[in-house]
Amino acid sequence: MKLTDLIITANRNLFRNKLRTLLTVMAIFVGAFTLTLTNGLGDGIKDYIEKQVKNFEGNDILFVQRKFELPKDKEEGEVVEYVEQTEEQAQLDPNTILVTTEQIEKLAGEFPEVKNFSPNYNAQAEYITLDSEKKYKNQINALGRGVIQKIEAGEQISGDNQIILQYGIAKAMDPDFKNLLGRELTLAYKAGNPATLHTKKLKIVGIATKGLMTSMFSAVDPNTEKEIYDAQQKDSPNYNKIFNFSFQLNTTDPQKIEEIKRRLDEKGFTADTFADRSKRTYDAIGIFQIGLNLFAFIALLAASFGIINTLVIAVMERTKEIGLQKALGMGRGRVFFLFSLESILIGFWGAALGIGGAIILGSIGNHYASRYFLESFEGFNLVAFKPISLLMIMLLICIIAFLAGVLPAFRASRLNPIEALRYE
Repeated sequence: MKLTDLIITANRNLFRNKLRTLLTVMAIFVGAFTLTLTNGLGDGIKDYIEKQVKNFEGNDILFVQRKFELPKDKEEGEVVEYVEQTEEQAQLDPNTILVTTEQIEKLAGEFPEVKNFSPNYNAQAEYITLDSEKKYKNQINALGRGVIQKIEAGEQISGDNQIILQYGIAKAMDPDFKNLLGRELTLAYKAGNPATLHTKKLKIVGIATKGLMTSMFSAVDPNTEKEIYDAQQKDSPNYNKIFNFSFQLNTTDPQKIEEIKRRLDEKGFTADTFADRSKRTYDAIGIFQIGLNLFAFIALLAASFGIINTLVIAVMERTKEIGLQKALGMGRGRVFFLFSLESILIGFWGAALGIGGAIILGSIGNHYASRYFLESFEGFNLVAFKPISLLMIMLLICIIAFLAGVLPAFRASRLNPIEALRYE
């Protein structure tokens, strides 16, 4: 018999008892449905996070900050071993993660791989306005040297007194935001003691891509950020003390970057890259997916016992038929293959229905979520169905179904034709 003939025969055999087969298929359906939805939910979150991370690029960028561990409470009388500190470690305040710009510059000089460094100054804006009538609250930040922000229109910052405007504010100022390019806006900030309002003119050179990360702030040139920071913090005791900073490296080799991170760690600093930040997020999502998938696997495990039960009963019902087929020359391998094919088809139909049901429900959920509680997360699909993931789910379920059918198929293949023909 050809493979197509065997598949047709196996399908026909399955639906001799429609109710029993349907109930077994529905048990597989539950597992496939749950597995598809949980994976789709994880893939949807991953896709969205990836879009947000990719709003910025920089394979040669390291984000650095001081390591800070809260001091452990010492028990009374506990002996503390003395550890000699280097001059550099002794200069760092052990009770804060702030470092001075001089310390950052010195640290950068100890690494020949560092091309540039960029302190992250904490400059605060009050609002920005184009025509002095409508004012928009907006945070500002300067991109570290080497960091590239993706833009919808315009170009990257290339000089002083320039700004890449946040997408949402640009759309509010002019629906056709390309008209804003080259125009000047007014940035207002408070500084002094007592604090008074100051303004600064900035040229709009670009419009940021839409996304969660780029909606947090508008990017300004480093000198503008430093000017505002100086005006706001010059009388502060923490003036020129920075929480975090970035290094632009002269290498993108992952091994060399890991070595630099290790050396920074020895000096009391922690560092990561865009890739590290993405990986941490993906790992957290992966753990979340595994937790949800456990429920689907429990359902599939229960369904596998249903497959065993269905095929064992089928072997008992068709004992004489199997005996006759073997008497007419059908070998053990062909009998084993036929019953294994039936178990795989149970898995296939259950998986097909479960995946189809999940896609329908997921599409409805995406439509509802985007219109109501996720409307501010532009471009976010609550559930994303990737063909490769759906194919893997289908394959996994068919393998589970095959394994569940091995015992009944083996039992059928071992039947003695004479005894099978006598079976009542």
